[in-house]
Amino acid sequence: MEAVWRKWKKISRTEIISIAVLIATPLLMYVLFEWTTGNLLTVRGIYLVLNLILFVLVYLTAFAVTNSMRFSYLALNVIFFIWSAAEYFVVQFRSRPIMLWDIMAVRTAATVAGNYQYVPSFAMVASAVVLAVWGILVWKFPVKIHSWKKHLAAAAAMVGITAVGITGFFHDSISRFQIEIGMWDPAASYAEYGYLVSTLRLAGYLTVEAPEGYSASAVRELQAEIEETKGEMELEWAANTDIIPENIICIMNESFSDLRVIADFATDIPFLSFYDSLSENCIKGEAYVPVFGSMTCNTEYEFLTGNSMAFAPENSVPFQIYTRNPEYSLPLILKNYGYRTVALHPYPKGNWNRETVYEHMGFDEFYGLEYFQDAPQLRNYTTDQGDYQKIIDLTEEKDEGSPLFIFNVTMQNHGGYEAEYESTVHLTELDDMPMTEQYLSLMRESDLALQYLIEYYSQINEPTMIVLFGDHQPSVETEFYEALYGAPLSELPPEQLLRRYITPFLIWTNYETDSRTDEKMSVMYFSSAILERANLGLTDYTAFLGTLYQSAPVVHMFGYYNSDYEWESWTDWTEKKEYPVFHQLELLQYYNMFGTNRDPSLFLP
Repeated sequence: MEAVWRKWKKISRTEIISIAVLIATPLLMYVLFEWTTGNLLTVRGIYLVLNLILFVLVYLTAFAVTNSMRFSYLALNVIFFIWSAAEYFVVQFRSRPIMLWDIMAVRTAATVAGNYQYVPSFAMVASAVVLAVWGILVWKFPVKIHSWKKHLAAAAAMVGITAVGITGFFHDSISRFQIEIGMWDPAASYAEYGYLVSTLRLAGYLTVEAPEGYSASAVRELQAEIEETKGEMELEWAANTDIIPENIICIMNESFSDLRVIADFATDIPFLSFYDSLSENCIKGEAYVPVFGSMTCNTEYEFLTGNSMAFAPENSVPFQIYTRNPEYSLPLILKNYGYRTVALHPYPKGNWNRETVYEHMGFDEFYGLEYFQDAPQLRNYTTDQGDYQKIIDLTEEKDEGSPLFIFNVTMQNHGGYEAEYESTVHLTELDDMPMTEQYLSLMRESDLALQYLIEYYSQINEPTMIVLFGDHQPSVETEFYEALYGAPLSELPPEQLLRRYITPFLIWTNYETDSRTDEKMSVMYFSSAILERANLGLTDYTAFLGTLYQSAPVVHMFGYYNSDYEWESWTDWTEKKEYPVFHQLELLQYYNMFGTNRDPSLFLP
C-alpha cells in the first residue's frame, strides 16, 4: 500500500484533472444529450446505467484508438450535440424519434427540413454553452499515452471490452431487462430506455431470422397449393365488365386524409366535398396504412409490393435496406402485361432511395423535380393540380392505344403546417389550431384537384382507371387529435390509435363498373384489387393476397381485423384461427424479401 501511495503522490494536480475530465466527459455528455431530447428524467434504473456504460465505452474506445483526447472527445461532443438537437426537432415535427433507419434517409430529411421552423430550446442553448466551456477543459487537460506499446495495448483492450459489452447486450441484457422498441409509440421506448440503448437495440433488428418452418421447398409446396385453387378463388374486386384499361393511374397523395375517421368535427366550409360525392364507377373507403405523420415510403412499399410492414422487420424502412433487384411489384407485373411504366414525383429523385428502388421495380421512366419546374406551387411544393396536369400530359402524348401505367407521389400537402399561408377552411368548434386549419385548407385544394382530374378523364375515350389514396395522416397539433378522441393519446388502446392510420382511397374508372363506397382494407391488398378490377390475371402472390383478404381485410403492426371485422391483437397469434394463413404470408414474404434464388413465377404473370 505504501508503494501505491508513493506512486499516487507523484501524480501531479494537472494529471488528476486530466483523468477526471477523461472520465467525466462521457457522463456529462449523456446528461446534456438526454436533457436536450427531453428524456433526462425518464431514463432510470438499469437503463440509466446501461446508457452511461455505453457513453463511457464510446468515448474511451475513441480515445484509446486515436490516442488523442482532444480530437476524439471534442469531435464526439460535437457529434452528440448535433444528434441531440436533431432528435429534439424531429420529435417536435414528426412525433417520433430519429431511428437507425433514418440515418440512411438523411438526404430525404434534408430536402424537407427548410419547411419547418426551428426554435432552439433552453436545454439546447444551455448544453451548447456548457460544452463550449467544457471543451476548454478537454483542450487544456488532455490525457496522452506516451508509449506506442501502451497505446496499442489500450486500443486492443478497449476494443475488446466494447465488443464483449455489445455481445453481452444482445445475448443477455435485451432479454434480461426486456428491452423492446414499441412499434406504435417508439418515442415512449426511447424515453424509457434512453437513446443509445434504444439505438443499439434497433441495430439488432438488422438480423432477420427466417420464420419457423421456412425453406425453399416449403414455399414451392405453398405455391403449388395456390396454383391449384387460383382458378376457383372468389375475385373480390372484379368489375362487371371485360374492359381492360389502357391507362392505369395510381396516385399516392401526400398526407391526404379525412380526419373525421377519428371523430366528426365542424368546419365553416367543406374540405372533401367532391371526394364525398363520388358514388359511380368506383370503389372507395378506408385504406389502412402502416405509418403516421411521416415515413411515406413504407406505405408506398406496401402498395407496390403487396408485402405487409407487420411482417417486415420491426421499425424498418425496406426502401432503404431491404429492396432487391428485381423487386417484384405492381409496376413489374404491369410491365410484363405490356404497359409502359412511369413514376412521377415532384421532388428530388434520391428521396427514400426511390431512384434505385424504382429501377429495381421495373419502371421504364422516373420523372422527378426537374419535370415539374414549370408547375404551379403552393408553400414551395408543386400543387396537386399542377402535378395532375403532368399526368394528363403523359396520357395525351403517348401513342393511341398503348397501355400506360403511372405511379405518382404528390407533394402539395407535406408538413410542416407552420408556413405563412392564408387558410380557407376554419374549425368552428375548436380554437387555436392553426396547423390543423392550414392542413384542412390544403385538403380542400386536393379535393378540387381531384375533381379537375376526374372531370378530364370522364371526357376521354381511352378506358382509364384512377387509383388514389393517402400515404398517412398529418402531424398537426396533438391537442387536435386528443380533442377528437376525448382523451390523451397515451391512454388510448391500439385499436383506437389505429384510427390515426386510416386514409381515404378511391378506385375509379371512366367506364361503367359496379360501385362499393364503404370498403376497408390494408394498402398491401391494392395490387391484387387493381389487377382484378382491370381484368388482368393475378400472379400467384397477388392471388394469395386475395385469399388472405378474406380472412383479414386489415393487417397492421398493431393487430388485425378478422373476416367479421372483429379486432384481434398479435398476442398469442399462433393460437388464433387466422394463424395458418398468416404463417403462409410469413413464409412467402420472407422468401420475397430475403430468400435466395427466388422463382419469378411466384410473383410475375
